[in-house]
Amino acid sequence: MLVTTLEGYALKALIYLAKKKDNRATIREISKENNISFSYILRICSMLRSNGLLDSVRGRNGGYILSRNPADISLCEIIQAVGRETIEIKCNYGKRKDIPCISTDCLALHPWEKTK
Repeated sequence: MLVTTLEGYALKALIYLAKKKDNRATIREISKENNISFSYILRICSMLRSNGLLDSVRGRNGGYILSRNPADISLCEIIQAVGRETIEIKCNYGKRKDIPCISTDCLALHPWEKTK
């Protein structure tokens, strides 16, 4: 599965918020700390808020805050929140003679299966 720039930036923003003690940051802070343009991260955070992953806080100490515990937010939710409806996982192991499948309990594929 390839992750788009939009999806990658959404993931970076949420990880940044999850690492902060109070899970809160301004758009300007997220933009600066992750080297993402202000207007692009503003659009991304708006999408994440519209899909229930972020809440906005008004006022002097305002910004964006995670809407729930980071452990309860799945990769699939993040990707779907910024526009992709389905996730397709492709594996070449076992399909080509030069890349044999080494296990039926695939460690490389297993984490992605949960995102379906």
